[in-house]
Amino acid sequence: MRPLIGITPSRRSAFTLIELLVVIAIIAILIGLLLPAVQKVREAAARSQCQNNLKQIALAAHNYASSTGKLPPGHLGAYPNLWASSGTGFQNASSLVFLLPYIEQENVYRLFLTGLPANYLALDKVYPTWSDPANTATITAANTRIKTYLCPSDDPYANSLGTYIRMYTWKESAAATSFTITGTRRAIGAGGEAFGRTNYVGIAGYSGLVGDRYIGLLGNRSQVSLESATAADGLSNTLMFGETLSGESSGARTRASAWAGVGAYPTAWGLPTAADWYTLGGKHSGVVLFALGDGAVRSVRRVGTSGDSWTVFIYMSGYQDGRVFDASQVGN
Repeated sequence: MRPLIGITPSRRSAFTLIELLVVIAIIAILIGLLLPAVQKVREAAARSQCQNNLKQIALAAHNYASSTGKLPPGHLGAYPNLWASSGTGFQNASSLVFLLPYIEQENVYRLFLTGLPANYLALDKVYPTWSDPANTATITAANTRIKTYLCPSDDPYANSLGTYIRMYTWKESAAATSFTITGTRRAIGAGGEAFGRTNYVGIAGYSGLVGDRYIGLLGNRSQVSLESATAADGLSNTLMFGETLSGESSGARTRASAWAGVGAYPTAWGLPTAADWYTLGGKHSGVVLFALGDGAVRSVRRVGTSGDSWTVFIYMSGYQDGRVFDASQVGN
């Protein structure tokens, strides 16, 4: 066969260095444009999961109330002087312990109570704290990582100082008007690294103390029924559970709270932009999520520590104050 005449083989030219750099630059620009969108989608998904967690906790509280006639207490602190300073002489079990059987954690609940008195969670009984290292089964249960109690926008397991096992407000005497919030934490390296954490706590009202006009649904050894709360302020604008970091909202994670003992939070210190260990707060941009008494979930703006919006937030945290307010002032 004769070769074709006039046709020469062709050679495909490669990218030049400049062309390659241009392509890389275009790809980098596209990735830069795409990342914020991806981050927004991730945050939207995390926020949706966080809302669902709060919804499940609120429904668990309703189921608990259906079974017992009352909502769970915010925590088992000082008794019989409910306003007094707490300590290791009290159970300090949180509302989240009471709700374990209602979020499909019956095994953890039973393990938590193993070796403890049969009436350990009775509201009118006093026993030493659950966090005594001698309570080996209880500690094992308290170390359980429970997904429903964790917000996916945060990582409370990254804390470097310690984990709170008690959080409460108290005052010098029944007649005193001033109060303070106190927390006790187990240091990282001394057991604090093992406790199961939480991003959610009960709402105790302005101070969380008996006699406070703005007392919340979940205070120290509280016994509030859904019926009494409905007859008072109603449930649709009354806060029941909310987010907390139990630490700073910016910078490295220093502290967190154990779901077994964090107790219920007061609202007196508001919702500052920069949350701290004694305030409610979360990792969502501009808002903190709350479950209301009727089970709905609402986002509340960071209202600060004073002013009209802060006042509305305080009114929302109380269940029997009789205040009329516009909840749209603080969120949607």
